[in-house]
Amino acid sequence: MSTHRREAEAKMLRHVERVTATAEAVWVDVQAVSATTLGAMPGWLTGEPFEDQGVETTMPNLPEDITVPPLDPEEWRLKISVHGPRTVRLVAAPRGSRVFEEKAGWLGIVTDESYESYQVHEADDIVEVSGESFSLTVTKYPFALVVKNTEGRTVARTSDRLRQVAGFPVAPPILHGQRGLSLNMELAGDESILGFGEMFGRVEKNGQHLELRTDDALGTGTGLCYKPVPVWHSSAGYGAFINTGAAVTADVGHRQPSVLGLGVEDEAIDLFLFISDDPAQRLADYTTLTGPSVVPPVWAFGYWMGRCRYHSRREMVDVSEGLTARGIPCDVLHLDPDWLVVDRLNTDFIWNEERFGSRHEFIMDLFQSGRRLSLWELPYVDPASPVYPELESRGYLVRSSADEPAALEGTPTPDGRSRGLIDFSNPDARRWWKDQHRAFLDDGVAVFKTDFGEGFPREGVVAADIPSTHLHNLYPLWYNAATSEAIAELTDRDPLVWGRSGWAGSHRYPGQWGGDAESTTAGMRATLRGGLSYALSAPGFWSHDIGGFFGPELTPGLYVRWTQFGAFSPLMRAHGLRPREPWEFGEQALHVTREWIRRRYEMLPYLWQQAHMSVREGLPMMRPLYVAFPQDPVARVVDDTFMLGQELLIVPVFDDSAEPVSRTFYVPDGEWLDMFTGEHFAGGQHHTVHLPLDAMPVLVRSGTSIPALEMPDGASNTDDVLYQPWHLRVFGGRNTVRGARPRDLVDFHGDPVDTRSLPARHVF
Repeated sequence: MSTHRREAEAKMLRHVERVTATAEAVWVDVQAVSATTLGAMPGWLTGEPFEDQGVETTMPNLPEDITVPPLDPEEWRLKISVHGPRTVRLVAAPRGSRVFEEKAGWLGIVTDESYESYQVHEADDIVEVSGESFSLTVTKYPFALVVKNTEGRTVARTSDRLRQVAGFPVAPPILHGQRGLSLNMELAGDESILGFGEMFGRVEKNGQHLELRTDDALGTGTGLCYKPVPVWHSSAGYGAFINTGAAVTADVGHRQPSVLGLGVEDEAIDLFLFISDDPAQRLADYTTLTGPSVVPPVWAFGYWMGRCRYHSRREMVDVSEGLTARGIPCDVLHLDPDWLVVDRLNTDFIWNEERFGSRHEFIMDLFQSGRRLSLWELPYVDPASPVYPELESRGYLVRSSADEPAALEGTPTPDGRSRGLIDFSNPDARRWWKDQHRAFLDDGVAVFKTDFGEGFPREGVVAADIPSTHLHNLYPLWYNAATSEAIAELTDRDPLVWGRSGWAGSHRYPGQWGGDAESTTAGMRATLRGGLSYALSAPGFWSHDIGGFFGPELTPGLYVRWTQFGAFSPLMRAHGLRPREPWEFGEQALHVTREWIRRRYEMLPYLWQQAHMSVREGLPMMRPLYVAFPQDPVARVVDDTFMLGQELLIVPVFDDSAEPVSRTFYVPDGEWLDMFTGEHFAGGQHHTVHLPLDAMPVLVRSGTSIPALEMPDGASNTDDVLYQPWHLRVFGGRNTVRGARPRDLVDFHGDPVDTRSLPARHVF
């Protein structure tokens, strides 16, 4: 067989040359050689001898002339460190790469940089690094990685074993090419992969090809993503996080059914693995590494109302009065860009007195009627704004490679003018941004809707010394952090934003919402899938726009069904291009939605309890069934229901008709009861129920006690129920709180609640 030389396409890690252990890490020096694909056939080859590559030279259809690249060896390093009893970090890059000089938190995602001790064992053919609950084995030649749990079961491995019929590897463990670095993991036959942020397709990602780059997605059905997060879970027993701001691709058995192919548009991969069979434990370990969320204020768990747009003070006051007159409690009214003088893709903090008069008086008017004010903002400034020249002269705007203000990308501007972007990496610009919020917060603004943020340009240059490949995806993190920090610094309360864009670490700055969903059943279904997928990657407080944001005229039936879904979501907000007030959809819709909004307020003690438990344990408040029932193979693929906290199973109804509808859903193991009807449901099977418009299944595990309150007539917001007595709704006849001790409950003022002192009500 003759061979010819051909140009290399990538570098492939092949041979471990030396191993060095220090107090913090094991350093593995690896030789990478040039590699190329086979052309029309799948597979890779190097300039090494064929027998070393595993090529089946006796195959009758193997081409006689195979072109191979020169070896051109390159020195690489693999750094292995242990960061918790179940957490191991692997950093692979060319020797001398900057990532080896930086701490884990250099990008602002990781907040806990502590190391733990480890054990290392080296033999002729392998090196093994062990922590308390795992072992990582590096095969020296050919280079490969295998991770095992404490029981010795393999939970993750690179895909070096996978080959085509002639023996050429189809997915080498680590490759470095023109588009960056790729890591290939072997997928077991029954392995499910979940996560990767707010993806609007099926929550089980097998068979999908995902692009993790923050985009103005322009909806939930475009294939784009507002909040991608390079965090995923495997049902084989591990979770993973790529510590990067660079764009990431995840091919989950799409091109090659047995391969999870991960690509990072960078020269390095910085990978954390969390080894546990329990996804809740993995999420807890991830939040230990990247920081916890915070519990929003009590009023945030009430009902929010908004519209794009309210155009005047009078219009918003009328809405507030209309809510009161119809007996609909509401805590927050949201005001979109009309509060600005220059109000198209611009935030310069210049209040529009012509439309809304005195800001303080306007906010006080709303507050007197029981409402707090939410204000829209984005991190872009229109050149038509009077503050733009000052921002430009001070260097507070993102620059281009030509050293002029860079132009927003990805979002069309209505007038053709480019928009400048605040450079949040510049400490002075960040302080300017925070200071602009001071007067608004002093006047009583409660929360800022941090809209957009996905438009950082590819050519953008910032003040911070961070490689350009990381900037686009880190920008939403910086933006939401700056506003959240402003609220925390300038008030005496925990901060709350309502953010659209995000990346790894964004869960620290609650809350987030699912972007601009279409007002259809498909849009509602995609919204839930996005929230469940995000929950597996960013544990915190996520919600959605009740009714969807745009699209066909919203039907009364779909508006009611979406309101029911929203009433049992972590946060509850109605918003859209057109009116979302309940009375806009007819008397039946008004009657039903009012009842479900009131049920929301009755559940405030449970929501408050679960919010605190979620933050304490590093879990999302809205959870896929997989988090609660990881050993159930059906539960891990269910994405049309969810757990709200640890006790409630919520079954949204995806229908746009006002007529009764049948709904089939899966109930996991155990005995369950409907919270409102007392109907029993046996676990481990599917059930079909017939539901009128006023019904949505909310199931409670038997043996559970749920704290609640009775909503008094005339109550207009959470302030009116803060001193209402709590009681227990007991399901299954046991007057206990499942798995809870008295310290697990705190009242709205932070004081512990002894559940033994609460009266029991509604015993099923």
